[in-house]
Amino acid sequence: MKWLTWVLLLANLVVAGVFMTLPYWPQSAPGENAPLNVDRLSLRSQTATTPSDVPSSRLARVDTKALCVEWRGLGRNEFPRVREQLKAMAGERVMSFSEVPLNTRNWVIFPPLPSAQSAAAKLNELAAAGVNDAFVVKDAAWRNAISLGLYANAEMAERRVREVESKGVLGTRIELLPRKGTDYYYVIRSEDADALKDLDTIKQAYPNSELSRVACRS
Repeated sequence: MKWLTWVLLLANLVVAGVFMTLPYWPQSAPGENAPLNVDRLSLRSQTATTPSDVPSSRLARVDTKALCVEWRGLGRNEFPRVREQLKAMAGERVMSFSEVPLNTRNWVIFPPLPSAQSAAAKLNELAAAGVNDAFVVKDAAWRNAISLGLYANAEMAERRVREVESKGVLGTRIELLPRKGTDYYYVIRSEDADALKDLDTIKQAYPNSELSRVACRS
């Protein structure tokens, strides 16, 4: 029995030694084994996204609006020079321009048909319907269209359209044609305000002309 006594004594000494040295053992970091706070993570995911969370494509998107300028008063010898300058600007910046006649006529036409034969057949149909004063257009830009008359203003052209439609002819339209010898002006369109500001610099060489902001046409 003496040996059993010694074994129990030794076991007590080992246990006592463990508890005495426990404060000196390395401790794990306070949050190393801490449970994840699921509620807090869920709340964070519902908060507003920060700029770093927003895709770069959304950050780069800018609400742009087209700006338009009319350039009037250019002399006939100045107009071609300005055209070349605007072409150069359009090649370097996002912008476009168009040449607009000051004086126009309203042309009532039936749109171009696929061939001269189909245009002739359409002209016969119009004649049979009682539509007079019509002819087939030979000009390259409008070849095989049917001309139904040139008019000084939109009201007269629209009256002609209604007259033709009353005889069962549908599909006509009104085109604006420049009058012979008319002057032109430019309409410049861009979403880049700096591009339009550059026009002021160019305009200095044409003191008799005028730049003015206008509403952009859709």
